[in-house]
Amino acid sequence: MVSIRLKEEMPKAATVRFFTKQEAEGLQKGKLFEGEYLESRVVTQGQGEDFAVYVGLGDGLKDLTEVKNVYAKAVKEAKAYAEEFSVPMLLEKGAVSDTLGQAELLGAALEGMFLACYRPALYKSEPKEEKDPSITLCGVEASAANQKVLEEKRALAEGIYYARDAVNKPSNLLRPAAFAREVQKLFEGLAVQVEVYDAKQLEEMHMEALLTVGRGSSYPPCLTVIRYLPVPDGEITAFVGKGVTVDTGGYCVKPAGSMAGIKGDMGGAAAVTAALYALAKSGGAKNTVAVIPMCENRISPDAMLPGDVISSYGGKTIEILNTDAEGRLILADAVAFAVRHEKASRVLDIATLTGAAAITFGKCMAPVLADGEEFYEEFVQAAGRSGEHYVRLPFFKAHEKMIESKWADVKNVGGETCGSITAGLFIRAFAEGKSWLHLDIAGVSEASAAEPVHEFLTGGGTGAGASTMFELAK
Repeated sequence: MVSIRLKEEMPKAATVRFFTKQEAEGLQKGKLFEGEYLESRVVTQGQGEDFAVYVGLGDGLKDLTEVKNVYAKAVKEAKAYAEEFSVPMLLEKGAVSDTLGQAELLGAALEGMFLACYRPALYKSEPKEEKDPSITLCGVEASAANQKVLEEKRALAEGIYYARDAVNKPSNLLRPAAFAREVQKLFEGLAVQVEVYDAKQLEEMHMEALLTVGRGSSYPPCLTVIRYLPVPDGEITAFVGKGVTVDTGGYCVKPAGSMAGIKGDMGGAAAVTAALYALAKSGGAKNTVAVIPMCENRISPDAMLPGDVISSYGGKTIEILNTDAEGRLILADAVAFAVRHEKASRVLDIATLTGAAAITFGKCMAPVLADGEEFYEEFVQAAGRSGEHYVRLPFFKAHEKMIESKWADVKNVGGETCGSITAGLFIRAFAEGKSWLHLDIAGVSEASAAEPVHEFLTGGGTGAGASTMFELAK
């Protein structure tokens, strides 16, 4: 893990220097550096090895995502030249929006720097050794409050590192039971309880939706529950993450072009694990439970078929029309379990759920459905602090009717249109009237190595959703 320390004094010549377009005009560098947003240039100093990284701010940074981006860009450039370097804190008027407070500005800068130093876990016979840099963030008093922000962001980065590694991990190395063991190991020594329910226990609990998806694989499903309960008898918020460690689509098999990403269909599970880890590590004050259904969706003589009708943990019957709409099935059981067994009064589910979400919203924002205005407003505030971007989708009675089934209580697909909305409403049907949020991170859970959208991302898993859920729970 990269080392970052705070230092109140500003050095005479910091390794990294930020410039707005207006400030860049005075550099007399011609067309070599104009201060455009995320423009960078490495400038050598004299005959020695000293250097400076110039990073452009454009007309000034407008939001926390832009702050994270410029600090990530600065660190990525600087660490290619030195193992130790300094970065100034942006506080000058005009460099950042006046609406950004110093604490959130510091948090975004730290998060951008930490995440920029993530190195994917590789599976090579002769791995290349790399050293983590040592960074001094200058112009920031090392006060107790600022140190707390630093430690929170370090814990969040550790969680997101794990989430990214989990999404990137080949499915043959992350069977459901292995995933559960990894989660147990991650939380060792922290003030949480991690309980894993195996397939036999799931049968005893009549968790038929999860079992139905999982029975297509010779690797049985399980349910992992992480309980962080610092307040006795306090309100409980549940985060429910889809944990399909490999998704072939079942008998509604995915097209060949979609097979490359089937190992990452547990991005929601990875994100809630990251959020709970950061919460427990930094000592959050709210009762939060993570419920993670883990399984594989494969093809076998025992696998589910279109037209099957099954029951569920909550008692509702489900008509299966598409075996590749399996994520909502396991989330149905997990959401009902969160409400009934864990006594959660508020439930947020997160999943790489629909291609419709990825196509509509792309790689830089995700849709959210909400039932409960107070919970949703808290989520909006949390997203504002995290810098992640979400768009609320509306829904009406007409959408609810789209998942009504002739043969069962509900069906697992709603038709050819409104795919992201009807998928979310299917899960909502199992929340039993509790305040509910649904995040569809199908488009943002992984980033392209060639075009990662944000500087604080690398190719592969992103850990999307973890930062906002941490802010919501904190």
